[in-house]
Amino acid sequence: MRVEPGLLEREAESISIEKTVREIVHGNGGVLMVEGAAGIGKTRLLGEARAQAIKAGMALGQARASELERDFAFGMVRQIFAPLLAAADPAQAEELWQGPAAQAREVFAPADTDPAVGPAGDFAVLHGLYWLTANACQDRPLVLLMDDLQWCDIPSLRYLAYLLPRLQGMNLLVAAARRTGAPATDERLLQQIIADPAVSVLRPRVLSSEAAAVLLEQALSARVAPVFAAACQEASGGNPLLLCELARAIVIENMAASTDNAARVADLAPRSVTGLVEDRLARLAPTTVALARAVAVLGDRTELSITAALAGQGTAAALEAIDVLDSMEILRTHHDRARTFLSFVNPLVGKVVRDGIGPAELDAAHQHAVRLLTAAGADPERIAAHLLHTLPANDPGTVATLRAAAAAATHRGAPESAYTYLKRALAEPPVADQRLQVLMTAGRAALLIDVKAAAEHLQQAYDQSTDAALRADLAALLGIAYVSLLDPDRGLALQSEALTQLPAGDEDHRRHLHAIMLATATAYIPGRRDILARADDLRRLPHHDSSGGRLLDCAIACHDTFSLCDPSAARRAQHALADGSLIDQGAGDISLSNGIIVLLTAEDDTVMDSLNILIGQAHLHGSLLALAPTYAQRCWGLLHRGNLADAEHDARECMRLAALSAVGIGQLYAGPFLSEALAGQGRLDEAEQALAAIGVTTTAHPPGPAYFALEMLSCLQRMRGNHQAALSAAHQARDICEVYSIHNPAVVGWRTEATLALHSLGRTGEARELAAEDLGLARRWGASRPLGRALRVSGLVAGGRQGLQLLQEAVSVLEDSPAQLEHAKALTDLGAALREAGHRPAARTPLREALDLATRCGATPTVELARNELAAAGGRPRQTTLTGPDALTPSERSVAELAAQGVPNRQIAQRLFVTPKTVEVHLTAAYRKLEIANRTQLAHALAT
Repeated sequence: MRVEPGLLEREAESISIEKTVREIVHGNGGVLMVEGAAGIGKTRLLGEARAQAIKAGMALGQARASELERDFAFGMVRQIFAPLLAAADPAQAEELWQGPAAQAREVFAPADTDPAVGPAGDFAVLHGLYWLTANACQDRPLVLLMDDLQWCDIPSLRYLAYLLPRLQGMNLLVAAARRTGAPATDERLLQQIIADPAVSVLRPRVLSSEAAAVLLEQALSARVAPVFAAACQEASGGNPLLLCELARAIVIENMAASTDNAARVADLAPRSVTGLVEDRLARLAPTTVALARAVAVLGDRTELSITAALAGQGTAAALEAIDVLDSMEILRTHHDRARTFLSFVNPLVGKVVRDGIGPAELDAAHQHAVRLLTAAGADPERIAAHLLHTLPANDPGTVATLRAAAAAATHRGAPESAYTYLKRALAEPPVADQRLQVLMTAGRAALLIDVKAAAEHLQQAYDQSTDAALRADLAALLGIAYVSLLDPDRGLALQSEALTQLPAGDEDHRRHLHAIMLATATAYIPGRRDILARADDLRRLPHHDSSGGRLLDCAIACHDTFSLCDPSAARRAQHALADGSLIDQGAGDISLSNGIIVLLTAEDDTVMDSLNILIGQAHLHGSLLALAPTYAQRCWGLLHRGNLADAEHDARECMRLAALSAVGIGQLYAGPFLSEALAGQGRLDEAEQALAAIGVTTTAHPPGPAYFALEMLSCLQRMRGNHQAALSAAHQARDICEVYSIHNPAVVGWRTEATLALHSLGRTGEARELAAEDLGLARRWGASRPLGRALRVSGLVAGGRQGLQLLQEAVSVLEDSPAQLEHAKALTDLGAALREAGHRPAARTPLREALDLATRCGATPTVELARNELAAAGGRPRQTTLTGPDALTPSERSVAELAAQGVPNRQIAQRLFVTPKTVEVHLTAAYRKLEIANRTQLAHALAT
């Protein structure tokens, strides 16, 4: 007898599902997350979403995670998309693989372990899967059903976390279910997904006595006494699955649902879902149980022939057992291409069956499964899934299979799965001549997942290696790991040791190690003046045209920028990056980041192009670890230029990517940058939240390089009018900068904030003294933005005629600068000073220009201040939005120019690494600002 609970007391959930499906059909992507205890009806609600989607004509992709497959690389993603790809004809398949989607082909292809073929970058694969999804729902709405998300493999969770913020404008519904109370494969990632604003969470409640009565009457085909129904509801806890099982027991006992029998209900009720499965198994023949146990060992979607072989049965006997298990609602079968596959009706059932197998028997069963799957030519990852459940046995064949599985996972862009296999291979263990290679491969894979484990493996490899060049490379990687573990001195010690062991002719490695050490001490490690002191000797080294030589130049340039405020540092960085070879190698090296930072600080004209190239490379074949800091650097450059909206986008992208990689150092920089972008737009509450998200408040801040965060905290307190708190935060930033030997105001502008706070507190003498110090350093560095800012602040605290002269000089310095927002602030302050001095007509011109510039930047506080000052000066504030090509933001212009060339929206999105919806938004804004109706008018409007 089958009893289904239907959708009793699930009206609210059904309405939510129907509403969401309706919105998807109209192009508004969404996510439904059903969560609750075992047996509460999560899968049934997913079934309702499936039915509603099919009724609406949507395409379908579905998957169910299992404990056995939680280490498969993109296991759930492959379950979803493999059938869609297989069902597509050649033309449709090419449509699915268009554009960046092709980067994800390796996920579905047989593993290519040819060492000549490089692995796919983990970020590049995520980006490719996003576009595969976008292509799949381009012409027809699509629903992705994902059950038992708590057991989902980590690469598939990363895919989902990457997809969710990009759903806007997609004809896509993601409907997922997860069981509460069950340990997740990655709880942090799962919570990140659930917390996404796109996710609507459904939490079905237990059934009431009234619903229990309805279910029982359906099952018993008889009237049920209210007292009897209440007893059943209490005995089952209102759990639909347990209530159905109780109904089954009542039917078997032929019990009348009367008031008199209510007291007997408790004796029939299953103790739990586990109890009801155990009760069913206890009534089965040993050969039938053996087949169920074989499925539990092999996992769902296992072919009948292998299952029967593992159970030691012929096909005929296995089919008889399957009939019994099907009738007992333990197993289900499905057929594909004349083959029969077996799965449990519910993962909980499979877990109960598996838990009933003793440890020794389970180990033997998995070893037997390995032999059967190997003989059948199964994928290495499928075999490795069983090796993970066996005890180490010093078997070279096991190590070989696990390394093959790790290579397959790496080529699919899934370092998490690769590391799991390699960690098990190390436990086997590998033979002596293989151990070093396995340690290095495991360490590199773990850098993105578990930095502590990465450090352990790489340290062992370093200790084992006798090759000086290899030890230098390992010391460089260990430096990254130990910085993340807040033990940077250990990394520096290894790098110093590796330096002494390099042969005299290996200048490339030597300079690279020096570069890493200097770069680390400059930006990440406080107080290592012994390392910083080496800069003088390193600066005098003859030029060496190698990657290491150029990276050392970048590191020296950064040190000289931060500590010495030396403008010649910019020329050194420009020379190091001039031929593009370091940029071609891609992001990821700390010394390259140093060179980029120098050029950003020096307002180099080409640096934003270099960052765009690095971001493009990462989208094509890069990693999360490399891309996150690159977005942070471009964000910083956009902030310098006053492009607040694009800076906000890059900061948020960096924060998301850093969260996906579980390496938080990028967030310590992106958080303050996001806060600055939001504060510049007048969104102070959000700006404070951005700092709080990385642990920065008026009472606490994280250890390490928190100078940007404290500078921004000071700025926010000043904007709130809390001048004493602003001064305190600025002084904390000063103290950290002193420890790091950062003196350049173009890097950290704590002096600006401290000066303004002192001025507001009436401590004018101190403010003027600090302003003069800031101005002297800014003049020494020479870049227009920090110099213009220092002149502006000096003018504000000086007042009078001298103040006007300083403000006029600030406007002059910034006039041809890319720093539009700082220019707008200088114009506003000059106009205000002129008005206060009684020169109202003269004040109107700079105030009107300030209003225009601030409006282009989206800087609401500056717009309001300029508008109020203009009104006070007797001018007429601008009432309409700026128009014309100059009113476009850089992102809007990029989109508009491509559209004017006839590039379709989808291809524009792919070229600029944004979503199609973002392209639509930018084009709509461009049409409004250019005062045109459609893209056919773009070319003329842009040229006007």
